Amino acid sequence: MTDSINDIEILIGKSITKNTTPEENKKLKSWIDSSDANQILYNQTLNVWTKSKNLFSDAEIKEDKFKIQAKINKDLRSRIQKSRKRNILYKLAAILAIPITFAISWHFTQNPNNNLEENQFCEISSPQGNVSKCVLPDGTEVWINTGSTITYCTNNFNKDVRKVNLEGEAYFHVSGNNQKPFKVITPLGSVNVTGTEFNVKSYPESNKFETVLEEGSVELCFLSNSQQSLDLIPGERAVYNSKKNKIIITKVDTEIYSSWRNGKIIFKDATLNDLIIELERIYDIKFYLIDKSIGEFRFRGMFSYNNNLINALEKIKKTAELNYHIENKEVRLSKK
Repeated sequence: MTDSINDIEILIGKSITKNTTPEENKKLKSWIDSSDANQILYNQTLNVWTKSKNLFSDAEIKEDKFKIQAKINKDLRSRIQKSRKRNILYKLAAILAIPITFAISWHFTQNPNNNLEENQFCEISSPQGNVSKCVLPDGTEVWINTGSTITYCTNNFNKDVRKVNLEGEAYFHVSGNNQKPFKVITPLGSVNVTGTEFNVKSYPESNKFETVLEEGSVELCFLSNSQQSLDLIPGERAVYNSKKNKIIITKVDTEIYSSWRNGKIIFKDATLNDLIIELERIYDIKFYLIDKSIGEFRFRGMFSYNNNLINALEKIKKTAELNYHIENKEVRLSKK
């Protein structure tokens, strides 16, 4: 499409406020289907709108929806990070501008009277401290890490392109089909394959999009630059930092990055900071370092999801010679 970004932003705004014509719906759908980056941005915006609706009454949203449209063009592009104004319009426009991930299927925000495709979505989540496994309609096996969610369209998943939306971390053993590419879409980028095994990690609180290829080949695309893509070969790990707009590719032991499928995490020369990020996800608890310097302590070892929190803390205490204190859902670590 040759439409300007301003036109597209206006269309997105009109769509989420349920004020599009059939022709505009057709135009927007064509833009969404034209690239992964477009679909990611659209899904993000719809998800933020879903979350933001909890902040306002239906009457407030209805009253201000036309003003919201007018502000979308400016605010979505500027990506407002801070807001001091308290009026409804500014708060909502600011929320719409923040690029957060989508955990809620975007069909919940669809207008049933619009002519965009009436899709039905399946959402599968793995609760804190657990790993879930599922089989998609095409036979693809998916392991979903703790605190992670995948969603896919049930009524057209296996038609032309097999698309899965991911929030968090998942391991995919993709059923081969050269005629129907498989795509994993995250807020920071996507993975395109036909048949392969790989791990994808992109948590909403992180600015990193990570892929580790175990078998086959994949193509990675990045939201920051729809023209930027790269291919991985087995044994490679690609980490894209959206804040720095930087990509690092290294050769790795893939077992380290997929061991969570079996309910364990392996660390080799990882920092304590890295370790506690994973433990927070497993045990749904917050860690605090009394002395920030201990966060750089290097750690080698293995943790099982089956171990309780005390066992994990005792292992850290013994290895790093630290003390810990638990209060409510907080753990404080300090030097002995």
